Amino acid sequence: MERLEKEWNVYPVLRMDFSISKFSQMSIFYELNNLQNISLRDEYSAICGITEKELRSELKTDIEIITQANEETYEEACAHLKLQYDGYHFSKRCEDIYNPFSLFNAFVGKNYENFWFSTGTPTFLIELLKQSQFDIRELDNTTATAEQFDAPTNVITDPIPVLYQSAYLTIKGYDPDFELYTLAYPNKEVRKGFIESLMPAYVHLPARENTFYVMSFIKDLRVGNIGSCLERMRSFFASIPNQNNKEEKHYQTIFYLLFRLMGQNVDVEVNTAIGRADAVVKMQNAILCFRI
Repeated sequence: MERLEKEWNVYPVLRMDFSISKFSQMSIFYELNNLQNISLRDEYSAICGITEKELRSELKTDIEIITQANEETYEEACAHLKLQYDGYHFSKRCEDIYNPFSLFNAFVGKNYENFWFSTGTPTFLIELLKQSQFDIRELDNTTATAEQFDAPTNVITDPIPVLYQSAYLTIKGYDPDFELYTLAYPNKEVRKGFIESLMPAYVHLPARENTFYVMSFIKDLRVGNIGSCLERMRSFFASIPNQNNKEEKHYQTIFYLLFRLMGQNVDVEVNTAIGRADAVVKMQNAILCFRI
């Protein structure tokens, strides 16, 4: 950063306690014209985070400590940290970036909890998703242009720029032909934490009840008790208030959130040779098809 300040008058790219990308400037007549925006430039994409190389070289001792605390091998601990806290990209060819806030908390606590979401998800993000009627099932794989990243923040109607700017979504690919960025959740920590925040907005049940159902479903699926899982599912949907005659999409979204919380791979509205399945859940040793 010191080198940057000597080269130009710049402002750093901030991203979620370690890096939240630049929010659009607001001005009626002009914008600041003596600053360089480096948000999407490859050469600066890793200045505010921790790379894989830095993790394994500078934080090797910390990895060894968390390895011993969780009775893992060194490589298992690295894989666990990568799945939980890695995956951020802030340019077309950015290397993987770890979230320092969560990473250092994991080293201090010697565990792999969802530290970032302990601070809570902004309510306005959830309300924006609901008001815009955005299909949250697309958050695992959506697209945006560079112009959308720099959308004005005085009137917010599209949730995608805000979700990217606040690092709930990150760059996962780039198509040069169409100049489109592919966006998705950066890692397991963000996906699980954000979906947990969304569930109450769609289900309207106490958080402890959501947790009970999710844990019960996981236990049933692990032992292959599909009958019990289906019975719990019927009970779960029966407990959801039927407010304002919600459309089918609303319940498909709940179904998606539920199985995503369970860590399962879920596809919705899947067309097959014998008709359409409302949801297809891909497990390690089975594929389950549902009609809602």
